[in-house]
Amino acid sequence: MGGSAVKYSGFAIFLHWLVALLVLTLVAMGIFMSDIPKGDPDRAFFFNLHKSIGLTTGIIVLVRLWWRHKNPPPPLPGSLPTWQVRASKISHALLYLCLLAMPIIGFAASQFTKYGVTYFGLFKIPPLASENPATRDLLQEIHHELSYVLILLVALHVLAALYHQFVKKDGVLKRIMP
Repeated sequence: MGGSAVKYSGFAIFLHWLVALLVLTLVAMGIFMSDIPKGDPDRAFFFNLHKSIGLTTGIIVLVRLWWRHKNPPPPLPGSLPTWQVRASKISHALLYLCLLAMPIIGFAASQFTKYGVTYFGLFKIPPLASENPATRDLLQEIHHELSYVLILLVALHVLAALYHQFVKKDGVLKRIMP
């Protein structure tokens, strides 16, 4: 098996898989929550849990970006065509953009409700704006539609990793494996 033997740092690997787990959890919760009718007592619990995990994920993504800036990723194998290197850079940039935009937009939507965010039941982040259903609905719609973009980007990311592991056998996936 050819390719680079250089791996990401242990902390970068931990952050990668933690974000992956959190994103999968958030997507599953988002799908589940869409079926909880208004007035159901479980609705507030799951929405606040989703918001809490989303904010936490956003903070972890910021830590990940900071770590990545201080500790650049290992180089890709020199055998990769230029278009694959560019595609990797673009897809990672779009993933990070979505991973930052999703919690920001979700949090912003919460600011135009009377509820705000109750962070894991520990404390409340009250709304910083007046209740505005039209603005909240617009931001929630953007958040919802962006979730499809994120799902698509994650799917492409996983498919590319599997391609490198099982077709190219170039060691790209091993760089991020624990």
